[in-house]
Amino acid sequence: MIISHRHKFIFIKTAKTAGTSIEMALSSVCGPEDIITPLNKQEEKFKKERGFRGAQNYQYPIGDYTKMDWLRLLKHRKRIGFHQHISSYEI
Repeated sequence: MIISHRHKFIFIKTAKTAGTSIEMALSSVCGPEDIITPLNKQEEKFKKERGFRGAQNYQYPIGDYTKMDWLRLLKHRKRIGFHQHISSYEI
């Protein structure tokens, strides 16, 4: 999933539609303020080798957490954020 503030687009990745390839291509035009969710280690390495932006800004800032977010963090032991196949409703 990519949110580009500079180019004013949101890319929502779907299953079995070349989403990873499109996400890699779009990451090449993203800026430092844009949101890019992480891919697997091999794909992130591929992007880095070509000078594309890697995963960035995909976790919610801890300062913005609600009480429910803190409870989820304690229960699941992982930070809240955007992920590859997130629904448009969640975004």
